[in-house]
Amino acid sequence: MGGNPTSGPTALDIIGLLKHRLRLFLGGLWLLDGLLQMQPQMFTSNFPAQVLLPSFQSLPQPLRAFALGTLYPYIQLHEQVFNTLALLVQVALGAIILVAPKRLYGVSLVTSIVWSTLIWVFGQAFGSIFAFTGGGTLMLGTPSIYTGFPGSGLLYIYLSLILLLPDKVWENHSRKSLSPLWDFAPLLLTGALIAQLNPNLFTASGQATIFQSNLDTNIPQALAWSVASLAGYSMASPFLANILEVIPIISLIALWLTGHRRTAFILSCVYLAFAWWFGMGLGGLLTGLGTDPNTPPLLLAISYLTLEKQVFEKRVLVENTMSAPRYN
Repeated sequence: MGGNPTSGPTALDIIGLLKHRLRLFLGGLWLLDGLLQMQPQMFTSNFPAQVLLPSFQSLPQPLRAFALGTLYPYIQLHEQVFNTLALLVQVALGAIILVAPKRLYGVSLVTSIVWSTLIWVFGQAFGSIFAFTGGGTLMLGTPSIYTGFPGSGLLYIYLSLILLLPDKVWENHSRKSLSPLWDFAPLLLTGALIAQLNPNLFTASGQATIFQSNLDTNIPQALAWSVASLAGYSMASPFLANILEVIPIISLIALWLTGHRRTAFILSCVYLAFAWWFGMGLGGLLTGLGTDPNTPPLLLAISYLTLEKQVFEKRVLVENTMSAPRYN
């Protein structure tokens, strides 16, 4: 006897399950970020000098003047207080997102958006879009998905926003062929492609900001061998290196947009793992000054959501078929 095609979770059940998983993911990340603020170096002058100052210097005016003239001196004088505050906020955010009742949950997501915005602006300088020059001016930087473009703070904002949306909005967006909610993975990759085509990244100095910079700042000396050859090659042949860096981005976009979602997801896992180590050194988690795992885990979660759109569409199709009028 055949099974009932209407058995199993409904379309709205699938949305609820996806939102629950994303909730656990976001709450867990905030808890991890809070725990990272407990690292001993975070309570020293290394935190403002090595983590915050480079970002402050890359801000456009008037934010740069405020960050360097007011915010940075204050943090230097009260570095332990500031770090403790960041620690408490992030641990509280993670805990509340994970276990809070519905009303408090919404407030926690709004707070997550506000805090993430502060991190993205002041802690990540808008995803490193700009670069500080020795002459005291700003120029177009070399943002790259291999170094964390568009910034983890922006992706925290995105996840918090979509979790705030009612289930009905999720359902309505599923009907769009390219939804910023369900299909954000190829949209993000398109932005990453545009950033990677930056002329500066076809030069040796531009390529040095990816693998060599990672080697200099994020990779422990004992593991430097794993990145050194790639860093050297990218600077010796920058044009070809950037072409090779662009190809997987284009390939993933094509796979997502042509409906090969499972293949796109599997290859995204491999690609993001490569970028996470060779370009970001696991987000600096091995340095004692890593504040978050950087973008790859977030991009993977967003890719998973795009993958699951296929499951949702199939469920909707079954429900529509079963609810359609039948004529004898």
